Amino acid sequence: MAEVAAAASAAGLASLGLQCCKGLTTYYSSYQAYDERIGAAFEQIQGLTAIFEQLERLLSQQTRPPAQGSSLQQVDTCLNRCRGSLNKLESMLQICQSVALPNTTMASWRKIKSQALFPFREQTLRTLRENVQSLRDDLQVSLSILQTDMEIAQNLSIASLAASSRNTELVTQNTQSDIQAIASPVQRILQQGEDTKIGLSEILTQTHQNHENVLNYCRNIPEQYRLLLQQEQTSSRSLEQTLVTVLGQLGTEREFLRSVIKSLDQKQKPQGETEELAKMMGVLVRTLQWRSPRLTAK
Repeated sequence: MAEVAAAASAAGLASLGLQCCKGLTTYYSSYQAYDERIGAAFEQIQGLTAIFEQLERLLSQQTRPPAQGSSLQQVDTCLNRCRGSLNKLESMLQICQSVALPNTTMASWRKIKSQALFPFREQTLRTLRENVQSLRDDLQVSLSILQTDMEIAQNLSIASLAASSRNTELVTQNTQSDIQAIASPVQRILQQGEDTKIGLSEILTQTHQNHENVLNYCRNIPEQYRLLLQQEQTSSRSLEQTLVTVLGQLGTEREFLRSVIKSLDQKQKPQGETEELAKMMGVLVRTLQWRSPRLTAK
């Protein structure tokens, strides 16, 4: 809290000093060319104004209290010595502003000089220069302290950034090492996945080929079945035609066969070779009756 109070006090003093310097500069600016003593005082006031502006700028950049508040306390000590001189300067400004001045012409200046008005007396200008010089000396010390502290703060900030950068670099290197350590297993997994993908592709291709083969085989089944039926029908027709031919050739022996059948049915027993022939003819006739009953019908 003490550092904050010191900073506020220094900032208030710098603001007051700027007001006084600007007031005096405005007051004497019209007459600096008529007298070298006024010109010298005017230049000193301008220099003091620049110092107050620099001080105010440095105080506004002081974003944090210096280490242990030492810098701002030293500045406050220097500025306390400035307060007496600054109060005198403010009083002198008030007196000068109370004196009415004529137009700024050479004739007017001769009249002012002859009247020995307070703002232009030798003693007044000497005191003004002494106060301004005293303020400049004390403010230069304050500026030097603040600039040194600012440089220290910047160096500390740079060192902190450098340390942070080194830490970031170490973290980056560790991260890269971890990534490299992970990269090899990941690469192997990716390769295994690629091999698996190729294997699955081959399996799918083979499965598709097998599916096509099965479909083609199924498509051929009706045709094969039709061909088998056609062959069966052809065979049946051929067999039937053969039987018809055979039975046609045996048409001339129909009566003989019927008599043989009748004889067998009546259990008539032929003699000698006729008996053996009758047995064979009986078998043949029964076979023919089974294959084509309509040909042996009575």
